[in-house]
This record gives sequence, C-alpha cells and structure tokens, in this order.
Amino acid sequence: MDTGASADPPRRAEDGSERLEALLRERERAAAERERAAEARETAADERDRRADARDADAVERERVADAREEAADVREADADIREADADERERALDAREKRVDRHGRALGEAVPTVRARSYEHIARAKDLISASRARLNRSAAALHRADARDSREQREVDQEVAASARAALAEGRPRSPENAAPRPDQQ
Repeated sequence: MDTGASADPPRRAEDGSERLEALLRERERAAAERERAAEARETAADERDRRADARDADAVERERVADAREEAADVREADADIREADADERERALDAREKRVDRHGRALGEAVPTVRARSYEHIARAKDLISASRARLNRSAAALHRADARDSREQREVDQEVAASARAALAEGRPRSPENAAPRPDQQ
C-alpha cells in the first residue's frame, strides 16, 4: 500500500538539522580554539610581565647598590677634601715658621739654609700641592661623572615608567595621548 508519500521530506528536515548541528559543532570548536589561543596569549603575556617584573627588581637592586657606592665615594671625597684643607693650612703654617726660624737663626748668627735650598724645598712642596690638587680635580671629575650616571639612571627609570604606564593604558583599552598624559616633572 503505497500512499504516494515519499520519505524524502522527513529526510530533508533531518539533513537540515544535521547540517545545523554540524555547523554548531564547528562553531563551538572554533570558539574553543579561540579561547585556547586567548589563554595561550594571556599566559605568554603573564610570563612576559613576570620576566619584566624580575628585570625591574634586578634594576632596582642595581640602582640601590650604585647609590650606595656613590654615597661611599662622596664620603671619601669629602674626607679627602678635609685632609687636603688641613694639609694646606699646615703648609702655610710651616712656610711662616721657616721664615721666622730663618730670621731668628740669622739674628743669632747661626747657619741657616740658603735661599736656594729653601727655594728647592718650596718647589718640592708646591709639586706636592699640585699633585694634591690634581687628585682633588680627579675626585671632583669622578663625582661629576657619578652624578651624570645617577641622572641618566633616573631618567631611564622615568622613561621606563612612562612606557609601562602607556602599555598598561593600551592594555586597558584607553590609549594614551599627549592630551591625557601626565606632565613630566621638568614640564610643570
């Protein structure tokens, strides 16, 4: 008994639902793949952040050590300046004393060093003073070099903080523009 109805129409509906189901499975698979890729990117970003934090911590430690070295060098320089000032004062006092002793010795008729001998002594002391002045100059140049290095490090820190802030702003979806950027201390 053939009713004349074919099995095709129910089959078409079945084919349509199978295609829809297959399409949904494909979309779910693609969404899952995108989620895995996003998680992998997030994991990689977290790892980069962790490494950046470690580098920053290392940089902070290096800065602390450099600052301690600079402070110690500044203290040594100040001590050396004090010693040199004391030596200069002793040198002036010695010159004045020698003149008094020579005048007194001549007045008593004693043999005193000749003017030439005293001149050689003064030349030797002047050379020592020049050496001390060169040492002071070298220490001052070194202090200036340390100050320049400290300024450069501080500027690098500021630049890194600005870059990190810009990256964070970009990651949060709010691009940093010159209008909404905080002014630098030297621009206030």
